[in-house]
Amino acid sequence: MLMACSTTQLPVTNATRAPSAQEADYFQVRIHTRDGKKLAATVYQPALQAGQSAPLIIATHGFGGFRAKRPLSIYGKAILTGEAAIAAWKAGYWVVFYDQRGWGQSQGRVHMMDPEFEVDDLSKVIDWSLSHLPGISRLADGSPAIGMIGESYGGGLQSLASFTEPRLKALVPLASWHDLNSIAPNGEFRTAWGAVLLGAGGITSGFDIGEMFASPWNSAFDGTISADMAQMMYERSPASYCDKGQAPHADALFIQGFTDTLFPFQEAEKNYDCWRNAGRDARIIGLQSGHAMPWPLQKIRGGVPFFHTDDMVHCGEYEATTVDTIVGWWDEKLRGAESTVPEYCVNITEDRGLAIVDELPAANQFSVPREKVTVPLAGAFEWLMVPFDTGSDIFRAMWPGVDLRELKPNGGFGRPKFIPLYVARGDDELLLGKPRIDLRVAGASGGKSMPMFVGIGVQHANRRRVRVASEQLTPLTEKGIHRLELAAVSQPLKAGDRVGVVVYGFTAQFPLNSAFLARNATVKGDIWLPLTREEDVALVPERPF
Repeated sequence: MLMACSTTQLPVTNATRAPSAQEADYFQVRIHTRDGKKLAATVYQPALQAGQSAPLIIATHGFGGFRAKRPLSIYGKAILTGEAAIAAWKAGYWVVFYDQRGWGQSQGRVHMMDPEFEVDDLSKVIDWSLSHLPGISRLADGSPAIGMIGESYGGGLQSLASFTEPRLKALVPLASWHDLNSIAPNGEFRTAWGAVLLGAGGITSGFDIGEMFASPWNSAFDGTISADMAQMMYERSPASYCDKGQAPHADALFIQGFTDTLFPFQEAEKNYDCWRNAGRDARIIGLQSGHAMPWPLQKIRGGVPFFHTDDMVHCGEYEATTVDTIVGWWDEKLRGAESTVPEYCVNITEDRGLAIVDELPAANQFSVPREKVTVPLAGAFEWLMVPFDTGSDIFRAMWPGVDLRELKPNGGFGRPKFIPLYVARGDDELLLGKPRIDLRVAGASGGKSMPMFVGIGVQHANRRRVRVASEQLTPLTEKGIHRLELAAVSQPLKAGDRVGVVVYGFTAQFPLNSAFLARNATVKGDIWLPLTREEDVALVPERPF
């Protein structure tokens, strides 16, 4: 068996079917790029009889990641990209899993998803695969049967490449972007994630990440991106192609998490809409998990830091592991198998989910009264309050009915400001959809700056702590009127849960984006909350909200 300790040299071949029987195996190769660099890759060879063929899956990693060099590896066992790639190999697919330039064992410098480098490299990987791997199957039109998978940075790569690389047929972008500017909502860079990406990227690239310190990328270091950086990120996004009416060549299964605090769920939905408007087959699976900061910034999920995906897909009558769902998608698109993957699925929790018709439910309008909040103090020490809240909950539990469940605002100085607007009346209710705000921000300071962070708050019955729905906060940078869509949410409610607006003056998700001097601010306006019920994911006239 050819093991992972050496590099294998393969002869050039044009054979579309295996010339002789071959056993399942894996081995290491080097693939040359346009500019003469070498990309490190692992080839997973399926078991084939003479005359047989198999589809090809290209797999690659996220920012700061590396390939699965062997089945028993971090990526092969703990990251969905690797798990699905290894499962495809075991199901009889060719798999080429490669390190993108600058990462892992690949040569070259990280160019931050430059179409002339990272995207072009993918085409060279396809070129090499077709000329060196015997027995890659063809589709009915004679084109090679090629699918792809990758998370985050690797998800963005395949989405971008699909506009220029017609040989890609079946994509699986995991936790990726439509517009890369989603990492800087309202121009405010997610600086906590910036620190993670800088640290992880530095280590796994051998600290060859000079591009991040060059203009215009370095504008993000103070928390607010420049117009040049915003334009560059847009140009390296599917949005730039979709907005010009260009069509992708591949069908796509988009998988995105509602609690993903780097690329919110709407990024997948916008890609889904672009693909379908172009006449491509697109499907979407909304999981709970994705990119996640460590506790106490976000809830602990899984054993791998910073990235986790749900193990199961729950979608009405459809229920399968996420890995089997992905392989089923490839079987349909690359092998002509029966279609089993639903069009639009949402995991309400990691244990149950719903099939959605066309789009997420509409939201319901509520008036937000004028309330005061102190920035940056509101919420600045919220993580320190966890033990106090836990003790308070134990005390409350001794007296049933102590929670009056009234819609009374609280917090605003040390604690985040919570403005409750609705009390759930049944255990079948959900927060599911895309909230919108039309808020006026005012304050006592002389300038326009008034940074705060807004989300949907949920205070469970008989609980003190106000939790941010799907852990998503959106920065509002200055005084004035803010009309915008917040990050999508997917969260079950129980009777007595209070739902409303939560406002932070400081959050560790945006540690460099807050005000440095204390000041009083006020918020007032309207919010649209996506409240619905689980039985039909629709409001019913007999019991309107």
